[in-house]
Amino acid sequence: MKYCSRSCANRVNGHLFPSRQRIIRNCKYCGTALQARRTTCDSCNPSFVDWQTVPLQQLKAKALQQYAAQIRSLARMAYRKSSRPKACAVCGYATHYEVCHIRPINDFQPTDFVADVNVLTNLVALCPNHHWEFDHGKLSTAFILAAAAQQHSEQ
Repeated sequence: MKYCSRSCANRVNGHLFPSRQRIIRNCKYCGTALQARRTTCDSCNPSFVDWQTVPLQQLKAKALQQYAAQIRSLARMAYRKSSRPKACAVCGYATHYEVCHIRPINDFQPTDFVADVNVLTNLVALCPNHHWEFDHGKLSTAFILAAAAQQHSEQ
């Protein structure tokens, strides 16, 4: 087979006939099989943090500028792992959705946990347009809750 360049040939042949063997790694504490480049599993990792049990004030103290971004990232992860519909609760658009907090992050007390902020009943999937409208007061909380309940019951 002819290729347009050596780079293309190497890319194809490197996958078909690898010269390097994959190294199988195990956790250095318990021996569990690991994905590439890791040395410990999540349960043995001494620096592993369960973010759901961290209070907001502790998270804010560690990363003052990015604490809300960290909470939103954890919310996206929680929503992705859930069985909730991955489409806009209002219009059903499924190509791209954004996870939105129904009750804003700033409404919670500093002593509340991240798990309280990111509970699935406080999260809803919205398309970018409806997310903007909700954040700017064009859509009411009652409307979003009703749309989410209807979407969840249809699933």
